[in-house]
Amino acid sequence: MRDVRQWARDRPSAGKGATCSADSAQVNPTAPRPERPPRDGGAGHVLTLDHVTHGSEENLWRRHLLMGIGSFILGGSLLIAYLAVTPHGPHRRLIMAIDIATIVGSLVIIGPVGTRLLTTPWRDLFFFSWSVGTLAVIATALGLDGGAGSPLAGLLVLPVLFGGLLYRLRDVIGLSVLALGSFALVIVTGQPVSGGRASATAVMIVVAGSISATAAMNRQISDEERRTLTERLHGMATHDGLTGCLNYQAFQEALVAESLRARRYGHPFSVVIADLDGFKGINDRHGHGVGDVALTSVTSALLSAVRSTDLVGRIGGDEFAVLLPETAPGETRALVERMQTHTRRLIIPEPVTLSFGVSTWLEDGDSPNELLRRADRALYEAKGHGRDRVVFDLQSHFA
Repeated sequence: MRDVRQWARDRPSAGKGATCSADSAQVNPTAPRPERPPRDGGAGHVLTLDHVTHGSEENLWRRHLLMGIGSFILGGSLLIAYLAVTPHGPHRRLIMAIDIATIVGSLVIIGPVGTRLLTTPWRDLFFFSWSVGTLAVIATALGLDGGAGSPLAGLLVLPVLFGGLLYRLRDVIGLSVLALGSFALVIVTGQPVSGGRASATAVMIVVAGSISATAAMNRQISDEERRTLTERLHGMATHDGLTGCLNYQAFQEALVAESLRARRYGHPFSVVIADLDGFKGINDRHGHGVGDVALTSVTSALLSAVRSTDLVGRIGGDEFAVLLPETAPGETRALVERMQTHTRRLIIPEPVTLSFGVSTWLEDGDSPNELLRRADRALYEAKGHGRDRVVFDLQSHFA
């Protein structure tokens, strides 16, 4: 039963100072309270899988943004050097002005706006639009520099390669098509160029697009596999391996989070601790395999009795806890009695019953540790008065 808890042997004998009926009772607040280690363990806010993955993803895109701005500045500086060594080419001042404008724009506009959009649904559209704009700037400079025969034609592959590092497959394909289309437009509207040079540039764009698309596809497959593995590991870390309900630490984190919500909004909630009566006897008479079946069946019975917003956790060998958000004592009584009814129907291979201890959040300052302590004390009263019953902490019930 509660032999998994080292402090169980320190509890006082039950039956003093409590009143109870056949199925339910209320704990007298003057009854002695056993001393034991705190059960909240300093747990903080609930750490979900989304918190972990989104934080890592945000950092990845932030580095991508900084790399893109750095590439803009480096490319712009090289273009200035190119214009300096070819001063007699066409439209030098206009190309220089466009180049400086793009460098300044990347620092003044792209950086701040991109940083704000990293955690929003607009992030992918922003990066794709940035790459499309880069293609437009390169194509414009290419046209001003004499058309498809300009050495600047090779720059058209840069946005495609940049997109291949992190963009989705469809975005990479879109950028490749736009790069080819931009080059074709420069050929049509610019000065005549030899077929060999134009073909070489087109092949270079196609090759860059193929490499980037392959990288995007492999990354997409890898991300899906990593996501699946991460979800499995997260489930193993937060759920009990036998019953599938929350483990002790995950339940504790959920309880702390609900306590913070109650403190902020003033909505009451209740905590139920349930202990499987005679579990050691079931193991001794029928074996541990049947004991495992009893635990999983009890979990199913509890889950079938509670609401979709309630949380069920296994916090000990044969001990379960149920968190009932935004639930006043009256509602709590009905829910716990329903749990009791569902578990009484179990026969594995003998009838199975549970004892329940219940406490309700009272007011700001009522800590998770205190809630569990009161519910646990009520449970011990239930065990001492014959088991298979519900005991409500009197302090909570009449608050």
